[in-house]
Amino acid sequence: MLIGRSARFEKLRNAALATNNFGIIADISRYRQDHDLLRQLVQEQEMLSAKLELIRERLGLTHGRLEAANTPNLVGQLEWEEDQRTEPIPYTPRQKSGRFATAPPFPTP
Repeated sequence: MLIGRSARFEKLRNAALATNNFGIIADISRYRQDHDLLRQLVQEQEMLSAKLELIRERLGLTHGRLEAANTPNLVGQLEWEEDQRTEPIPYTPRQKSGRFATAPPFPTP
């Protein structure tokens, strides 16, 4: 009843109101709100995970095309940040404003 349809929840809440115990009434409402919020956040997390996987796949494909085209030797210095990190790190505020660190030389095979 706490997480069921609205009509069943209203029946539960009305029964709690009849007890005049404001602690129970508040906890029932809080539980419902937190459960709804949790469900929404889980859905957003699943959506972001799918987007993240898509972006990683596209990066991998693009990386492969650049290597197949011998881009590092044709263009010169090319940095693969993913090769230097164990986990992806989001942009820093400095990077978002356009001030990137100097790239190290591209490793040659």
